[in-house]
Amino acid sequence: MSYRFTVNTPLRWVDVDSWGVVNNAVYLNLMEQARFEYFRHLELLVGGNVPFVLAEATLRYLKPGRMGMDVSVAARVSRLGNTSFAMDYEVRADQLVLATGHAALVYVDREFCPVAVPPAARSAIADFEGLDPDRQPGS
Repeated sequence: MSYRFTVNTPLRWVDVDSWGVVNNAVYLNLMEQARFEYFRHLELLVGGNVPFVLAEATLRYLKPGRMGMDVSVAARVSRLGNTSFAMDYEVRADQLVLATGHAALVYVDREFCPVAVPPAARSAIADFEGLDPDRQPGS
């Protein structure tokens, strides 16, 4: 499955250590920013906010990122469940993949109880990603 969404995510001086290498925790921030931009691109933010929470995230570091690199993050929804969905990421720079990531996210109500993925979100994501909106593996 290819990535249909990529966003530039510039590095800041504070993102690197004294050796000029991107701090490991920064990759989660880069993916979070890409996730926000993905949902903004699909016009699925609710009052400027995302209506779901992060349940799990994993990262695989492949190459060190360094200050001065032009960094971008590719993001995609790889699975749509009943109340949750999965996203995959590639953090890229200078023709290299620096890290890959995966996140599980859950739509919630005001009390943070899981709720069904809204039909408009399901449709918009499925259309954008080429997924079957009716096929709902897992929850």
